[in-house]
Amino acid sequence: MGEGVWMRTKGWWLLLIMAFAPVLAANAYDVSGRIVYEAKGPIGAFKGENTAVSGALSWDPGQQAASGRVCVDLTAWDSGEPLRDKHTRSMFETDVYPEACFELEGVRPAAAADEIVLEGRLTMHGVTLPLEIPGKLVQKPDGRLYFAGYFETRISDWGMKRPSMMGFKVRDLVKVWVYGEGVPR
Repeated sequence: MGEGVWMRTKGWWLLLIMAFAPVLAANAYDVSGRIVYEAKGPIGAFKGENTAVSGALSWDPGQQAASGRVCVDLTAWDSGEPLRDKHTRSMFETDVYPEACFELEGVRPAAAADEIVLEGRLTMHGVTLPLEIPGKLVQKPDGRLYFAGYFETRISDWGMKRPSMMGFKVRDLVKVWVYGEGVPR
């Protein structure tokens, strides 16, 4: 191939790449969110929330494919009760394990037509376990993604000691709600 043809071909490829770069980049998102937990103690249930959620993901709606990493600052729980939050940080041993991170490995349709299941691995307290989070994913006209999901986990699965209240341990099972927003990069 002559040098002139090569340069013209190279130029066309460069133009195509530049033309489609915004479309390709539209699949990358910065993630923020909120995590809410509910645990049960000897005198009833209590909740806490954490808005120190950040990460990034890629999403290909045509292929129903996703990947990424989202982390939560475990020092930032707020239950409205400072002593309870102190016990929560102690349970997580935040001086050693300051964050929990979810590695998103894929997504699949759920049983309900308007729901999906996020598939991945959660690392918390030095333990990594597979995790599926069923929920709803909505993409707004401006390209933002919104996810609302729910899962249950056990404190003991993560090698943590259950906190005590008035001499009675908090139940092992914890309910977790996940709310996330993905903003196109």
